[in-house]
Amino acid sequence: MSKASNFPFDLDLSDLDTGSITNILNDIELHLPLMESEGDVSQLLQVREFFESELKVERRLH
Repeated sequence: MSKASNFPFDLDLSDLDTGSITNILNDIELHLPLMESEGDVSQLLQVREFFESELKVERRLH
């Protein structure tokens, strides 16, 4: 599990289960249409990609 990452911030995601990460991804999808600039959309897509990769962590709690 990811203890820290080099993505724009350091996070300890070891306590998140797949349901929590899925909820975060759903929230990101809801906010994408609300982004006003292409830069904001790009950043949010990077965050989504980061959480999608975390969802694939082998030892993630289900």
